[in-house]
Amino acid sequence: MSSGRRAYDLLRGYVNQEWERIQGVDRKSALGELDSPADYAAVKVERTVTIEQEIVSSDPQDWARRILGVGPTADFSEIRKSFERLNTRSDPSKFPVDSPESRQASDIQRRVQRAYSILTDGIDSTEKRFKSLEID
Repeated sequence: MSSGRRAYDLLRGYVNQEWERIQGVDRKSALGELDSPADYAAVKVERTVTIEQEIVSSDPQDWARRILGVGPTADFSEIRKSFERLNTRSDPSKFPVDSPESRQASDIQRRVQRAYSILTDGIDSTEKRFKSLEID
């Protein structure tokens, strides 16, 4: 059996399995879930912790490094790249206004910006300014 045929058979089996699952879903209950997305979002949010409480409960430098996903030996350029990537990905304007996703994105963006400010507090302003320049 060729690898193309095997891949086709595997995908067809997966699609058929999902199709049967979809056919077994009660139409009324599915439409009810679509009509009330706010209830789903309320269940999904289990805890609300402010950024300040989260920072106070642990080491601020460690917290900031975990948020930005950088190691303890990361230099300014690594911190800046991580910040820019996460800040762009969590832009609330990419989501509908006043939606749960928009609120979550703004919360994530606040955390990322706070973590960046914590990690760059000790860096000289001249170094920040010149390291941020992109020279071709």
